[in-house]
Amino acid sequence: MPGRLKRLAWFVGLWCAGVLAVTLLAYGIRLAMGID
Repeated sequence: MPGRLKRLAWFVGLWCAGVLAVTLLAYGIRLAMGID
């Protein structure tokens, strides 16, 4: 069980990090386009 929970935690962590990265990237691009 602990191994499965650890894998699930890794998956959730990576997914959250990916979503955050995409959100920040989109915000940065929108900000850059607004400045130009």
